[in-house]
Amino acid sequence: MKLHFIVNPAAKNGRSAAVWERVQRMLEQEGVSYEVHWTKREGDGKRIAHQIAEQNAEPLALIAVGGDGTVYEVANGASLFPHVAIGYIPAGTGNDFARGFGLPHRPEQALRRLLAGKAASGDLGRLASSAVRDGVFVNSVGCGFDAHIARAVNRSKWKGRLNRLGLGTLTYAFYLVKELFRYQPADLDICIDGQNYSFQQAWMAAVSNHPYYGGGMRIAPSARADDGLLHVTVVGRLPRWKLLSIFLTVFWGGHVRMKEVSVFAGRNVHIRPAAPVPVHADGEEAGVGEVSAWIEARGLRVIGAETL
Repeated sequence: MKLHFIVNPAAKNGRSAAVWERVQRMLEQEGVSYEVHWTKREGDGKRIAHQIAEQNAEPLALIAVGGDGTVYEVANGASLFPHVAIGYIPAGTGNDFARGFGLPHRPEQALRRLLAGKAASGDLGRLASSAVRDGVFVNSVGCGFDAHIARAVNRSKWKGRLNRLGLGTLTYAFYLVKELFRYQPADLDICIDGQNYSFQQAWMAAVSNHPYYGGGMRIAPSARADDGLLHVTVVGRLPRWKLLSIFLTVFWGGHVRMKEVSVFAGRNVHIRPAAPVPVHADGEEAGVGEVSAWIEARGLRVIGAETL
């Protein structure tokens, strides 16, 4: 299987380039044949992945070297090509794709698993929103406060500065507290497999393919990347101070026992907010307002993943 590495040198404020250098040395020592492609701007990962998959008919692996945003782009570029497997060398801040699909977090270990050549099939999320006509996601889609925080963090100059110190996750904590007193919850109507639910003054709705998002938060503790379902977590009306306890307990999944948190599972989800709240897909901005998500069971081949 031909290996194509798609490297985002900007991930983790440039630290992914150093990760690639370590991986490259191992490839050379092992005498492995490969090609490397570099992204320069947003959207390059999708474009490069699509181009490679379209021009090569034989089985190949497209391996993202970067963060979850890099995986998101590569998966969107390769989603139409069944002869492509996705791989990942974690080199970002959150690396939730590695957690959800049982991939090693250390680059050298991730590469060794890749070179073993085994691939497992996991579920692939698909979505449509105001900014994404027909896209895919591998981790989660969010609507509301979590998407608002993701947008603020991605646009923040502090993310890069803290990443240089190895403290990038503190950016999320900073904006969580900062925006907590500014964000306005919105009424949400949610349809899951034809069943309708309404929530007044909801803070957020997260649609998950596996348990993790936001750099290790277990937003959907019962989700698995191969169960053929999307897991929906809705944080309803609650005082602002109590939202902080939600984000503390979410790291071990304790939030699902709170009365203000509702959990569901299904194959097709449509969220319609009463206000134009932001939407994210795998932490990347994906428009505002309504969003639809559905599952493609076993639609993603992941090379190097543990048996799912």
